[in-house]
Amino acid sequence: MEFKVKDGQIIYYRDLGKGFPIVFLHGNNLSGNYFGKQGILYRDYRLIFIDSRNHGRSSRQSVKMTFEQMAADLEEILQYLNIKKALFVGHSDGANLAMVYASRYPDRIAGLLLNAGNMTFNGLTRRSRFAVYIQYLCLKALSPFSSKMDIMAQVTGLMLHDLPLDRERLHQAAYPVWVVMGQRDVISIRHSREISELFPIHKLYVQRREGHRLAQRKYKVFNQMIRELVRISRKEVVA
Repeated sequence: MEFKVKDGQIIYYRDLGKGFPIVFLHGNNLSGNYFGKQGILYRDYRLIFIDSRNHGRSSRQSVKMTFEQMAADLEEILQYLNIKKALFVGHSDGANLAMVYASRYPDRIAGLLLNAGNMTFNGLTRRSRFAVYIQYLCLKALSPFSSKMDIMAQVTGLMLHDLPLDRERLHQAAYPVWVVMGQRDVISIRHSREISELFPIHKLYVQRREGHRLAQRKYKVFNQMIRELVRISRKEVVA
């Protein structure tokens, strides 16, 4: 389904199932299809899969991208879908978007599952920082000659900047937050611990011998985490 946000961009989303709402937010240069293995959860919950602007089936235009704008897009869609509170499951940049959204719209949050997010560029491992920066420079050099390259440079550029977070507001969060990562992830374990400690009700899970794509490679474990966090989040909403 398609939704037009205030600035005219088209945001694509899928709305499946009924029950407690779970919003899935994908990573950089991916789409909602990343969470294909989580689709089975529609039998028990309402699932919202969103393609962020300039990703997947959403509009692709050469406009400056920021997490603030993407959070505003998300808020418009959730208002339209009449979702008052939800569990947000974010992978990589999707986890970053979930944190920015929670910083701006805390009343919408029933819980967060943050998989391999990072608050700062330095939260990436040294090798990952080098790879991202080289990729960005190459795309930026080609962007004057191709609108596609310009859009890709805008998207990749999201990874270079620190997140605009209201840390004091996150420190006061009353919802549960699970930070999940692989032992061989592109994010450092120390940084993931820093993210978890932003929130008063938190857990940090490090999956041994795994990397950046837990939702696909360890989907049974990942889905069980979602189920458990829904159980906890639902109690918080009722309370």
